[in-house]
Amino acid sequence: MNANRNSPGSSQYLDLADGEAYRNNLHIIRFVATLIHELLGHGTGKLLIETQEGECNFDRTNPPISPLTGKPVSTWYLPGQTWTSVFEDIATSVEECRAILMSAFLIDNKNLLEIFGYTNASALTADALVYLSYAHLGVEGIRSLEHYDTESKTWNQAHSQGYFAIFKQLLLVGDGLFRVAFDGAASTLTVHVDRAKILSHGKPALGDFMNKLHIWRCTADVKPCREFYESLAAVDGVYEEWRQVISTKPESRWKFVQANTFLIDGSVEVREYEESNEGIIQSWVERGV
Repeated sequence: MNANRNSPGSSQYLDLADGEAYRNNLHIIRFVATLIHELLGHGTGKLLIETQEGECNFDRTNPPISPLTGKPVSTWYLPGQTWTSVFEDIATSVEECRAILMSAFLIDNKNLLEIFGYTNASALTADALVYLSYAHLGVEGIRSLEHYDTESKTWNQAHSQGYFAIFKQLLLVGDGLFRVAFDGAASTLTVHVDRAKILSHGKPALGDFMNKLHIWRCTADVKPCREFYESLAAVDGVYEEWRQVISTKPESRWKFVQANTFLIDGSVEVREYEESNEGIIQSWVERGV
């Protein structure tokens, strides 16, 4: 249980109606997204490698066709090279971004959502989960600016850099999928999602981005990847103004209240506590440690 579930937290970046639904279902949004992220994001993809001189884990005489160029791939990992040694400082963030994209791209797949128990007959419908998941991309894109250092012009959190790059891409090519209402005087930012453009504009934009990162990663093609990714991750202009707002609005950290289990006269008793600071303290007191 979350002891500060009533705090606006990240839902402050959505309007009132969306913010309440988002806050109430954030644990579900994150749970489903994380499972797809880890299993199908990080868990997929084959790096083309020259294992030793003249020997490859693919047919070098008939190399695969790149969907980005329509031509046979011309780059791969040479003997001794690894993903991190080739992509260096952007390697971790690009990989996290690729996994986030995979999760976001597949979130509207009704067969996949049904595995988790979400259909259009469930309490939280599949359609509502899809909408809130896109709202999540917007919220996380804005929140991520907290982890950008303006002095060094670097990101200190790989996932945050990835979320911001995705958010910026959707703003640039989503044709109004996302709209950000920014009031500098009041220091407010509100993300609005156009439900009608999720599948028509959002999903293709995510797929195109994911395809680029995936192919560049698999083929060790670092130059176009770095140019594209660093451009999207740049924080300047209005994004810097947004970052200044974010820096003035620290969010309450999550605090969890944990139940205790007691063995009383041979029977197991599970005792839960009030979702508050007092509840946290009481749970620890009764834990006896």
